[in-house]
Amino acid sequence: MSHPASSFAAALLAALLSSQAVQAQSAIDWSLSGFGTVGHAISDQPWRYERVIDHGGTLWRDSLFGAQLDARITPAWSATLQLTLAPSTRHDRQWSTEAAWAFVSWRPNNEWSLRLGKQRVPIFLNSENRDVGQTHAFARLPTEIYALSPTVDFTGASVARTWLHGSGELVADVYAGRAQVANRMHSRDVGVGFVNVDTDLFGAALTWRQEDLTVRGGLVRARSARSDGLALPTDYPRVQVAPGLGYFQVDNALPGPGVPSTDHITNEVVYLGADWQFAAGWWLVAEAARNFQRRTQLGFDSAGASLALLHTIGDFTPYVSAGRQQSLGASRLRSRRLLESAGAGTDELSVAQRRAGEAIRVQDQTSVGVGLGWAVTPQSRLKAEWMHTRIGERSALVDNPPGETLSGRSLNVLSLNYSFAF
Repeated sequence: MSHPASSFAAALLAALLSSQAVQAQSAIDWSLSGFGTVGHAISDQPWRYERVIDHGGTLWRDSLFGAQLDARITPAWSATLQLTLAPSTRHDRQWSTEAAWAFVSWRPNNEWSLRLGKQRVPIFLNSENRDVGQTHAFARLPTEIYALSPTVDFTGASVARTWLHGSGELVADVYAGRAQVANRMHSRDVGVGFVNVDTDLFGAALTWRQEDLTVRGGLVRARSARSDGLALPTDYPRVQVAPGLGYFQVDNALPGPGVPSTDHITNEVVYLGADWQFAAGWWLVAEAARNFQRRTQLGFDSAGASLALLHTIGDFTPYVSAGRQQSLGASRLRSRRLLESAGAGTDELSVAQRRAGEAIRVQDQTSVGVGLGWAVTPQSRLKAEWMHTRIGERSALVDNPPGETLSGRSLNVLSLNYSFAF
C-alpha cells in the first residue's frame, strides 16, 4: 500500500505530465530504466537483527526491485516517477509498492534546479542512490550511519544551486516538506508494534564533487508528532512507595503525579562525509553524524561514525569497514533505570515498565566487516560480506527474546547480494 503523500505526489506528477502532453505530446522525450537487488543474509544467532536477520537466513533484508520513468518535457522541465517493490516499512513480513521518487523538476539553466514532489533527503553520501545497489561496492550501507536519519524521503520542495570550479562542482541543496514514517518498536513481552508519525522537516546540504573526491556536509531539522494525535511522553516520574521501594509511572492510569507529555518532538541531525580516492585504485569512505533529539528525555539522542577502505583490482573491489553508534544524554540512563526497576518480573507493572524502557531507542553497538564486490558486467555487481557486530548495553536494532537481555552479546552476519541496473 502506498502512503497518502506518495499518492499525492504521483497524482501531481501525472497531472502535470498530462497537461504538458496536451501541449507538446510529440516533443516529450521518455526514458525507462530499472534496477534491483536479490540479497540473502544469515546470522549465527536465533534472535533477530535489523528486523529479519537470524540463523534461518532471509531474503527480506536486502531484496528490492524498482523501475524509473523519466520524461523530458522541454529543455527546462522534466518529471520523474520511480516505483519500488520492497519489504514494507510498516510490517516485518509483507512486501509493498511505493513511489520512492515522484517529482517535477524545473532547471532554467545549469546553475539552478527546483524540484516539487516526493524525493530523497540529501543528507548522507549515498542517500539518493541507496536503493540502487549496483552503484556502490558495499553489500550493505553502514547501519550505524543510515539508521540516524529520522526519514529517508519527504514530499515537498527542494532547490539546488551549482557552481563549477575547475574539474569539480559545488552543489548547495535546500529542502522542506513532510514525511509519514512508521516507527518500529519491539518488546520482549508483547513483540513488534508500529507507531505512525507525521514529520515536517527542512534542511540543507553542501556537496563538493570531483573525479577523486566527494565531500558532503549537511543538517536536517525534523518536527515529529503521532499521526493519531496522541501526546508523546517526555519522562516517567519516579513514585516512592516506601524507603527503597518504588516504581516509575509509565501510564496516567497508575498512581503518581502524572506523565509529562508533549504534542511533538524535534530531531536535529548534523552530518559530514567524504569519499576519497587517495591513490590509484584505493578509496577511503568516512561518514559521521550526530542526532540531537529535543523536547523529551526519552528520545533517540545518539552519534554514529563509519570508516571503510576499498581497493579496486580489475573487476573486483575488496573492502574492510568499521562502524560505531552510541546513544548519549539522558535517554540511555532513563532506559536503564526503567529496565532495572522492572527486573525479570512478569506482573503487569513490571511488564509496563519494561515496555517503556525498551521503547526508548538506545544504541550501543560496534561493527567490523570484510567484503568483496565483483563487477560482473558494467550494469551488475555480485557482493559478499562478513560483518561482526558486538552489542554493548543495548541495541534497538536487535529484538530481545522473552526473558533474555542481549547486553554484551555478538553476532556474525553473512550476506550475498546480486545487484543490477538497466
